Amino acid sequence: MPGLVFLAFLRPEDREALFFDEALFLVVALSVALSAWVGLVLAEAGVFSLVRAARVVGTVVAMAAIVASFRGRPFGRPLPPWPGWRALVPVVCVLVLSAALQTRPSEYVMGGRDPGTYVATMALIARTGGIAYVDPVVLSIPREDVELFYRNPGEPDYTWGRFMGMPLERPETGKVVPELFHLFPAFGAYLFQALGLRGALATPCVFGVLGSLAVFFAWRRVFGGAVALLAALLLCLNVMQVWFARYPMSEPMAQFLLFLALLAFVLWEERGSPAFGIVAGAALGLTLLVRIDNVLAVAALGAYVLVRRAQGVLPWSRARAVVVPVLLLLGHALVHGAFWARKYVLAIVERPYWAQPWWVWVAAAAVTVASILAVHRAEPHVGRWTAAHGARLRGVLVGGAFVLAAYAYFLRPRLSAWAGADGNTRPPLAHRGWLVALGFRRLAAHDAQSLVRLGWFVTPIVLVLAFVGFALLVRRWDRRWLFPVLAGGTYTVFFLYKIRVWNDYFFALRRFLPIILPFLLALAAVALVCCWRRGGAARAAAAALTAAVASLFVRDTLPIVGYRDWANSVRFVDDLARRFGPQDVVIFEQQKSIHLLSLPLWSAYGVNALELARWTPDPARLQHLVESWHGRYRNIYFVHTPSTDLCGLFLERVQEMDFGTYEWERSYVGKPRGPEARAFHFRISRVVPPQDLQVPALREVDIGGSDDLQVSGFFDKEGGGEHTYRWTGRCASVYLPGARGGDVVTLTSSYGLRPASAPVPVRVSLGGAAVGAFAATREWSEHFLRLPDPLPTGPPVLRLDVPTFRPANVLPGATDVRDLGIMVDRIALGSAPKGGDATIAVSRPAGGPP
Repeated sequence: MPGLVFLAFLRPEDREALFFDEALFLVVALSVALSAWVGLVLAEAGVFSLVRAARVVGTVVAMAAIVASFRGRPFGRPLPPWPGWRALVPVVCVLVLSAALQTRPSEYVMGGRDPGTYVATMALIARTGGIAYVDPVVLSIPREDVELFYRNPGEPDYTWGRFMGMPLERPETGKVVPELFHLFPAFGAYLFQALGLRGALATPCVFGVLGSLAVFFAWRRVFGGAVALLAALLLCLNVMQVWFARYPMSEPMAQFLLFLALLAFVLWEERGSPAFGIVAGAALGLTLLVRIDNVLAVAALGAYVLVRRAQGVLPWSRARAVVVPVLLLLGHALVHGAFWARKYVLAIVERPYWAQPWWVWVAAAAVTVASILAVHRAEPHVGRWTAAHGARLRGVLVGGAFVLAAYAYFLRPRLSAWAGADGNTRPPLAHRGWLVALGFRRLAAHDAQSLVRLGWFVTPIVLVLAFVGFALLVRRWDRRWLFPVLAGGTYTVFFLYKIRVWNDYFFALRRFLPIILPFLLALAAVALVCCWRRGGAARAAAAALTAAVASLFVRDTLPIVGYRDWANSVRFVDDLARRFGPQDVVIFEQQKSIHLLSLPLWSAYGVNALELARWTPDPARLQHLVESWHGRYRNIYFVHTPSTDLCGLFLERVQEMDFGTYEWERSYVGKPRGPEARAFHFRISRVVPPQDLQVPALREVDIGGSDDLQVSGFFDKEGGGEHTYRWTGRCASVYLPGARGGDVVTLTSSYGLRPASAPVPVRVSLGGAAVGAFAATREWSEHFLRLPDPLPTGPPVLRLDVPTFRPANVLPGATDVRDLGIMVDRIALGSAPKGGDATIAVSRPAGGPP
């Protein structure tokens, strides 16, 4: 509706100047852009919902139509006349290719990196209606137990992480605000509410396809149909575009908005229509709510206004159509950054390179003001000067670009390596003091090699062709090219200077996706089309180069065509979430592999999940926490591996879980080559107060037989027939309600196939009080230990502490990855055998086979 109404109330001459496919794209693009912004505003207000957003958009559109009618604007047919199928062949080719390659979303729902954070934010907004969320499970943590989950609770606000990418204001407030800017996840929240987690994962696919189309339409207006089609088709084939159109990152949305702005900008320049100027300014302004680095687009716009003002061809009355929407949305971005993205903004603002003396900022402001005044005063002379020296100026621009490109590709990587900067594999120079003094010791390899590494994915052929295309543009300059060149050049220089991202590939390539990649491909297409139009041998060369580039792109993209990153993760997380109810709390061990599951469970399914701050939590604090939550939560679960010490709790083993999938290689020194296996193995345990167990006060427990309710820290039953047993973990507990003071515990054990050259020491305690120790042997043996009299206070829980081993690490051909202690077959209460000593192990055959 927004796009249709916009076109319907355009001036007839402006509407007629649009191509049919271009108008159809604007209908969708304008509606998507407005809906995304409305969703963000509703999420900021804490009232987000798909239905409410539809009502708001409908109301806004209706009011706009009414206002336009009252102002005498005639309502026209939104779309131009049907041009016939032949005219639509180019856009259909781009649409089909982009849809075929870019609509297989990954299943990256795990925490730990930006993709998981974006998906979690989509789910959080959709579930709770807002960006900021006060988490009741955090508020339920007793003050004295907060350090179990959040170290140093006296630190400043947002020092703690509720989860990775989900900062917590303070444990006392429980307020969680996701990192990053939120226009992209606000739109994804629509898809989450409509289609669930898989809908949220499809969000980048939507913008990948829309971005590919926007690139085609913008470049068609700027460079013509042939260049646009070639550049768009190469973009759709490139592995960078295909990867990030499936990967939950905000760059595809930034690409879509930037090229929507470029398209509207060119239409505004051609037609002088304020309506197109408003669209261009609004789309540029919306990019500021996607990523903070899109302030570069505003810098490019400022440079454009400065140049056009100097040329005397842009009066303020015309410029304000673009500038005012940008300034309004810049204000929105500043407010959003202050209240909903504060940590994200401060993390960038507080970087060392901003910490300059006050006079530096005063000087920068003075230079800016002086430049504006100089441009204003020099306006009458600029036209005459450029007419007289235009050829020389173009030569200087091309020569300067060549020098910078040669430096970035050939010399800069070597200076970093010679200086011994981080990430280089070559040995540094023996005498490199001058390089260190010039700062090259701080020039990391991935920054120094940014142009080289970009060439890995676009090929050196495209880099050379792009430079040739740039030289051709400068030589045949057209005023339509100024803003695209300023925008593309600003992003390119900025990110080739310092990539400012975690430097594994493909991940680092996202910096180049929004505009640098389409810009380079457009420049290369300009060179190829110009070469083709010369005919003869030049045409053959252009065809050969195009085929070579396309073939290399297909070679890189083909391995991921049928691949889905983190396949089956959605189904696994969904299945895991079913095990927990709204009155349960689930505690994950300290951040390691399995903590990646806690974020999607919490955000997408509303599971009351927490993450421990340490591998060895204070057992007294854990016990106090469990007791304080008794009656508040129905069940307290732990999701853990043997790395976490939970020996102070009596845990019922609910389930051992395994999950295996593939993630594409994270490469730091070359192109990623293929998928790598990722696997989780963990245990779900439930806290059970032993005194609540409804078990008889038996004097003997058959471990591996009728012991299911009385054991904690044991593995599954093994053996068969009348002889069954269980392996212990590092610690194992047995509830003995029939225990009496002074009883002798008879414990039958063996260390089985464990590769031990000496008996395995086992420490035994009851209710926290030491009872004694014994040494387990390979043969089944009975060991006798006397309980204290009187028994310690609390439930009589016998605990065994055992050093563990992992069969897969020490036994040839073994695949068992459990951390095993000893095998236990029977625990009996009674008196010592006649003539026996209650503290000395008596070895004799007993129990099942080892």
